[in-house]
Amino acid sequence: MKVALINPGLGGYSDTPPINLALLASYLRSKKHVVLIIDRLIGYDVEKTLAHFMPDVVGITGTTPVINDAYKMADYCKGLGIYTVMGGVHVSVLPEEAISHCDAVVIGEGEIVFDELCRSREKGIFQGKPVMDLDSLPSPAWDLVDMNFYTTVLSRVEINFMSFVPKDTIMGNLLTSRGCPWNCNFCHNSFRTIPARYNSAERVIEDIKYLIDNFHITGLFFVEDNFFSNPERMKKICKLMKENNINIPWGANSRVDCITDELVKTAKEANCKQITFGWESGNQRMLDVLGKKTTVELNKKSIILCNKYGIKASGTFMIGNPTETEEEARETIEFIRNNDILGPIGVCITTPYPGTKIWEWCEREKLLPDVINWNELDFHHTTVNMTSMTREQLYKIFDDIIVVVMDKMNNSIRMVNL
Repeated sequence: MKVALINPGLGGYSDTPPINLALLASYLRSKKHVVLIIDRLIGYDVEKTLAHFMPDVVGITGTTPVINDAYKMADYCKGLGIYTVMGGVHVSVLPEEAISHCDAVVIGEGEIVFDELCRSREKGIFQGKPVMDLDSLPSPAWDLVDMNFYTTVLSRVEINFMSFVPKDTIMGNLLTSRGCPWNCNFCHNSFRTIPARYNSAERVIEDIKYLIDNFHITGLFFVEDNFFSNPERMKKICKLMKENNINIPWGANSRVDCITDELVKTAKEANCKQITFGWESGNQRMLDVLGKKTTVELNKKSIILCNKYGIKASGTFMIGNPTETEEEARETIEFIRNNDILGPIGVCITTPYPGTKIWEWCEREKLLPDVINWNELDFHHTTVNMTSMTREQLYKIFDDIIVVVMDKMNNSIRMVNL
């Protein structure tokens, strides 16, 4: 089959390539399909490309922030008579909503089922089949991605979580695991039962070498939720980096309870420049409400440990959490002010997304509006005030926390406003 994969969200923004679509594309090509990725998010013309490529099948990924555009594309493709399949987190949670826009919906991981649907053209809602051995999948189809656009992101974007390297860095991104062993209340992982899975250290090194050899990257960011969640694999990756003379600077995400002195030292020796944490709050009750299973003290220790080894500690905070008071929110402001954070800081207003435990809580509390405009579920505003504050108080707190972060910028701290 000729298959077009669409990355929706025209007018949106992403500083990382659509790795999930690149992985899906490589798998489909291994099954002898002819595949094209249409990256509408960065401005590719879907209509013209479809007219030229004339696919038999279209696959569209759908996450909540871009789902309206995804549905628009699905309606268009289905209207042309093209067999149209949707997948992604949003449609996995709300498949009955999505099926009205397409021929088939895949819940969960899509590679195996999407290949089957390309051949059968069945209609309906289908459960995905997770790939347990990630090394069995071919590497991402980077040749189908506009790598020139994504590797030069730092030259266009002033501030982001990859700003631990100079602006002229040719930036690469890798996703080397799937799933998360934790289930924070605000995350889609809270409804999943599939275990976390990992590429082997050898496969990770192979993929890094490919990016260096073919796209000449001079910096790297591991985009998975927690690069440090499998410590033995992480240490082996660092060991192989040194053995293979891979000296490019890199950064990764971690939970605060997954790093140790040994792991941070190991990362530093392999040229790690930044670790990004989900600190989320400076108030312990809020961390408990969010289901983080961490502590404010561990948040502080993560910063101290990174600073000890000359690695930038970076991270995100959430304001507007369920039942949060103004006093509790201001503890987060004080946490940012009083800790020596040397990396980018991201701040967002907590947003309930379908499928998360916070969404379920909002349903029980009857906080959700009867009609939801998915475009309004972003990190800057709130259509659902979950706090003990008025909306005006919440926005004032959000403004105040941005001011504190900008004060940090004056001391060589760079801010990320998600």
